[in-house]
Parts: sequence; C-alpha cells; structure tokens
Amino acid sequence: MNSPAMTFPELQPAPGRGGTPGGGLAPAAGLVVGCASLAVPGKWNEDRVGVASPSAAEIASHGVVVAVADGIGGDGSGAYAAAVVVRSLLRDYYATPESWGPRRALDRVLRACKDWLHGQNQRRREADAAVTTLSVVVFRAGHVHVAHVGDTRVYRLRAGVLKQLTIDHCWPRHDLRHVPKRAIGLDSHLVVDYADVVAEAGDAFLIATDGVWEVLGDRELQLAVRAEHDPQACADALVAQSMARQSSYIGRNDASCAVVRIP
Repeated sequence: MNSPAMTFPELQPAPGRGGTPGGGLAPAAGLVVGCASLAVPGKWNEDRVGVASPSAAEIASHGVVVAVADGIGGDGSGAYAAAVVVRSLLRDYYATPESWGPRRALDRVLRACKDWLHGQNQRRREADAAVTTLSVVVFRAGHVHVAHVGDTRVYRLRAGVLKQLTIDHCWPRHDLRHVPKRAIGLDSHLVVDYADVVAEAGDAFLIATDGVWEVLGDRELQLAVRAEHDPQACADALVAQSMARQSSYIGRNDASCAVVRIP
C-alpha cells in the first residue's frame, strides 16, 4: 500500500510557543512525508505506517506525528497489534494537553496501548499473542522527538551521512535476531527509548522496519535517501527494492518505511 506524499507548510511554531534554542529550525517552508508498505504475497501485512493529518492549530501545539510498526504474532494477530497501536497513537496523541510536551504525551498513550494489548493477550493462546514494535517521530517546533520500542529503526540523513538514531531491542543470538526483547503488548512492563534532536535545514529522516533495513543495509539506504529528494518516490523505491531482493529468500518479510524531509 503506497500513499501520496504529504506536505505540512504550517510547521512553524505559533507566536508565544517558544523558539528553538541553539539555532534549531522551525521549518517555514514545510515538511514533506512519503510512506510505503508492501506485504509478502499471500500473507498478512503485519506492518503499519501512519502519518497524522493535523490541523494548523494541532501542528503548532503538538507537531506532526509519523509512526511505523511491525506486528509480531500468528494468524493476523501481529497485523492487528500494529494497526491498533498506530491508529490509537494518531488519534489519542492529539487529545493530550499541550503542556505535557511530546515525550510525556507519547509515554501516556503508548502505556495505554500496552495495557490494552497485554490485557487482550492474557485471554489468547501464547502463539496468538498480539505484539508490535513501534518507532514514532514527532516534528514539533524545530525539534524531532523519537520514541522507540523494538527493532523498527529511525535514521537521520544530514550532510549526506546516514546515522541510526535508535538501538535495536533484540536478543544478540543470531537465531533470535528477529525476536524482540521489547515490544508493545509483550508483557505488563514497557520501557520506551526517547530522544530529542534539533532539526536542521536539509535533514531527512527514515523510519524503516527490518524488512527494509536488514535486507538493503545501511550503505544502500544512505545512497537511496541521499539520491532521491522526493520522499514518496524514495519510500516507494526502498520497499520495492527490498521485496525484489527477497524474491529468492526462504523466509520473506514485509517491507515498510516512511521518509520525511525538512527543506
């Protein structure tokens, strides 16, 4: 499933909401988002990509939210978990008080998602448990706020160099590399990694499931994001390249990503 690129020309903090210390950027020229997701043929797409469509007032108060989730579980339960979490996040984040700020708001919403999914899983067989990884990026007032659980990665491209901003929460053994140590719904306890970075003109951000980053590798990701300046075209190309590369694999994986550019 591919989506047209979305542009947010109002991504400029409203008067009185504070600027960005240290020369950070509040992009007046807009924020452009592209996203794409392809499933393994004949199987559930367990990935979900979500981009908020906020009003100008909501952009000023809460920013723009982009989320990518990779569900884990049999018989469609992983797809269910990813869909529930992304949908709840995009809906409930904008209902939180502006005074909370992105980190507190995200923490409250994600913990509510965890509680609900974990409660549902208590009534399911272990093999049918619905859990999901999640990486969220909030662009607000010249800052980029990252919330991360699992192995869906967030990268930043700056001055042509791609840098991973998240750490994979996976077991170190090769045979368990796709088994997360942390995921939403996995258990009653949730630890979310948070980061806050200052945006700069020309930055690009990539949020990608392991079906993209593991298949293509960081070097190929860097070349692709650096070469293609249209976020939608870039996202489409990355998932297509991943699925083409996986055509000879025994165990194939859904491929999903979002690309965000700050002019």
